[in-house]
Amino acid sequence: MTSRRAAGFLIGLPIAFGLTMGPAFAEDGATSVPKTVMTPGSKDQSGGPPEDALRPSLGQDVVPAGGGAPVGEITPSAIDEGASWEAAVEATKAPTPLIGAEQAEAVQKINAYFNGITNLQGRFEQTDPSNKRSTGRFYVLRPGKIRFDYAPPSALRIVADGYSLAIEDSDLKTVEKYPIKSTPFRLLLADDVDLGRDARIVGVEREEGGLAISLEDRGGDAAGRIKLSFGSNPDLELKEWQITDAQGLTTRVTVDDIVLGRKKADDFFKSKDKFGPFQ
Repeated sequence: MTSRRAAGFLIGLPIAFGLTMGPAFAEDGATSVPKTVMTPGSKDQSGGPPEDALRPSLGQDVVPAGGGAPVGEITPSAIDEGASWEAAVEATKAPTPLIGAEQAEAVQKINAYFNGITNLQGRFEQTDPSNKRSTGRFYVLRPGKIRFDYAPPSALRIVADGYSLAIEDSDLKTVEKYPIKSTPFRLLLADDVDLGRDARIVGVEREEGGLAISLEDRGGDAAGRIKLSFGSNPDLELKEWQITDAQGLTTRVTVDDIVLGRKKADDFFKSKDKFGPFQ
């Protein structure tokens, strides 16, 4: 059970720094109502017109009382249909794939963004494939060190000290460690980040207001795909990442409240057997 949970968490780890229940149903308290049989020309118990009187013959408009517009007649709308159409088109703009020199330039910018990070911290929100949400804070000290503190009710903390990555579970009182080189963190916590060299670039896209890059493991050791999305207003800044595993399940993490240059001590990134409160 523990190893299965750990494997699942590794698949859904927040690898990029800078980064239920369904609807409730009402209780069925309806009672059965006897069906009333209406005959042509009769009235119902409320004194209304017979049922057949509500059914016009084909092609005949029903004119409501009070002189209103016939049923089926379209009343002119005051909505600016042209503006609505333009808004809909704008909202559905597809990302533009980048190839050749444009792609190379975008990848160079993304590499420079990660290589320019030394100390970083902020907040994250993670949504797993079952739509369960978790939040918390993350901390980065490049190269090699990263920490994720999940807020209650989650009992997790993830810490990488540059050599190994530990998954601490304060409920189970367990600590599981993995070589950092066997995790996706190695791509982004390296001393020299070069995604074109260390990963297989599946695609680079220009999205509205930013860039997105999709990556796979070059060696084929890790199944799945990672997509990193950046804003550029005007400088590049990571906004979210999505990781899709071999079964096609996607975990999404968004980040905000990012602060650069606030350094944490080295021992802050060491796994401990002592489980402290959320910070």
